[in-house]
Amino acid sequence: MQSLDTCVFILAFIISPYLCHSVGTNTIYNVINYGAKGDGRSDDSQAFLRAWQSTCGAQGAATLLIPPNRVFLVSSLILKGPCSAAIQIQTGMPIE
Repeated sequence: MQSLDTCVFILAFIISPYLCHSVGTNTIYNVINYGAKGDGRSDDSQAFLRAWQSTCGAQGAATLLIPPNRVFLVSSLILKGPCSAAIQIQTGMPIE
């Protein structure tokens, strides 16, 4: 029985750093979740700014997601930094 306890202890000792290690995560901030309609008629500017602020303030890697197959109406936007972490902007479509 002592041999089994020793084996379990050694195994737990070897594995524990991997269980506690945080694997890099990438939080996705979708503009739709911040109120953007993407209907081509509604002004989505404020939703984009709110999503940007959350993305830029994220503590880990973050992605600002602008979903495809929608038409977003936005006025001129200034996306200010510096940001807390590396960010990506994912559109899934061309920006005109």
